[in-house]
Amino acid sequence: MRPTLLCLFLLVVCAGLSGCGYRTIARDTESRFGEGKTVSIPIFANKTYRSNLENILLNNLVDEFSRRRGLRIVEKEASDYTLSGEVLTYEKNAVSYTGKDIVKEYTAVMTLSATLRKNTTQRIVWRGQLTWSQDFPASSDIAIQQNSEDAAVQEICRRLAQQLYLKMSEDF
Repeated sequence: MRPTLLCLFLLVVCAGLSGCGYRTIARDTESRFGEGKTVSIPIFANKTYRSNLENILLNNLVDEFSRRRGLRIVEKEASDYTLSGEVLTYEKNAVSYTGKDIVKEYTAVMTLSATLRKNTTQRIVWRGQLTWSQDFPASSDIAIQQNSEDAAVQEICRRLAQQLYLKMSEDF
């Protein structure tokens, strides 16, 4: 019985030492782009009717890249990579109604496309399109309604910035 337990124990230890292949995002980013690499993020083009989306998105992208290790944000002239893109769509749709057919809740949906290029060669390193949506309550008070929509836009931009960083950092 003891040799069986010893063999089982050694098997578990060997499996544990071999690892599961899990790596942190920072480690993946450094291995993909190189340690100490830099990125510039010019303001994205806004192809929608809603103003200021590009500024809110840029602020969230800067926050997301600043929170993470890997690529540092610098001015375009000093950067190794450039992340550019455009806000393609923004929609607000009613998704639920009261019994009297009054809008109770909206969903805001935003789609963007982005491209990461290596500045020395202009080679595309990553390209993609992302969409995120956020529900927000309707209100008969226009100011409250606008504040709710603004909060939803802020959350959408935060999530899109997070998803953009994660997608770019994945090792294909």
